[in-house]
Amino acid sequence: MDNYKITKETMDMINTLNSPASSINVRNSESDFSRFYHMDVPFQLTLEYCSGSEPDDYINIVTLAPDRSILYQESFSTKNYAHIRDILHFHDYFEFVSVLKGVIIQKLEGQNHTYTAGDSCLLNRSLCHLEHYHSPAVVLFVGLSPDFLTQLFTYAKNSSFQNEKKISDSDFYRFINSDLKNSGKKAYIDFHPTHENSQNAEQLHMLADSMVRTLLYPGFGAAHQIRGLICNFIENLFSPVLYHHTLTELDTDSDFLIFTSISLLFEKSAGRMTRAELEQTLSYSSDYLNRIVNKYAGMCLFDYSMTFRLKKAAKYLVESKDSISAIAAKLQFSNRTHFYALFKEKYGVTPKEYRKMHL
Repeated sequence: MDNYKITKETMDMINTLNSPASSINVRNSESDFSRFYHMDVPFQLTLEYCSGSEPDDYINIVTLAPDRSILYQESFSTKNYAHIRDILHFHDYFEFVSVLKGVIIQKLEGQNHTYTAGDSCLLNRSLCHLEHYHSPAVVLFVGLSPDFLTQLFTYAKNSSFQNEKKISDSDFYRFINSDLKNSGKKAYIDFHPTHENSQNAEQLHMLADSMVRTLLYPGFGAAHQIRGLICNFIENLFSPVLYHHTLTELDTDSDFLIFTSISLLFEKSAGRMTRAELEQTLSYSSDYLNRIVNKYAGMCLFDYSMTFRLKKAAKYLVESKDSISAIAAKLQFSNRTHFYALFKEKYGVTPKEYRKMHL
């Protein structure tokens, strides 16, 4: 495991290749409900190194793509903020998540799943999820764009090797094609090492190391090498000798879709939509909508809308010079005193103190 410490040589190479723009663009980044990740490269590798579980611990993140390598660091408490607030995300690419060391919790559509060293999962483009660390860990993320995978399949079908052509009869091919043809269906595949595969984490380490080195030190044939390594990585995970793999397809919960719509409407209106307006927009009774919000957020419709108003108030306090009374009026709070009480209950400080803290 020690070979995954970031050496000075690696740091220097990463800094040399460092690009001013990440290959992942986060859209709807201010959302506390769901964020969308767009990848503008054919494939990307990300290695995350979590040093511990205390607030002053850190997570080193290395993101690698052709001619783009970025190293940055987040505090443990910052990284886990998303987990505390349940800020899920989904993306326009397929993603493998492989645990090389330690344990992580993956929240998949609201359900927690534990993955230990040697375990992996493959997520399709519609699945909302987030990763949570609670101990030292090393995790590899492999993002693959639909175009990249389509090209791989085309190459395989036209291959001179008969075995390579069999990709079209594989579970991996069916999983990807199912998503490409029926976008919006939520599904993922879990991979757990077989009893015979006792060196599972070490094998993943070796493959990850080869992919990282190829991207950091590309030479003649690097484009072919990295594609071959990615294919080898996929083939290993889908080998019945090495891993048990289980497909899970999630039925879309109609109540959850309605909750999603309520959340998005509240985000767009800063929580200022009335019950009547929600009824008219969504064509459901406010009592029914209230039950759905209570089911997923654990609070009534009014209190849930208030969380969005307070979030917008916090944004105005930091980004505008409006008076606190003007902000309260803009967000339709009944009076300044009521606004102060609600804000302090949520953020632990008064609006004035919050603004001073963020100047």
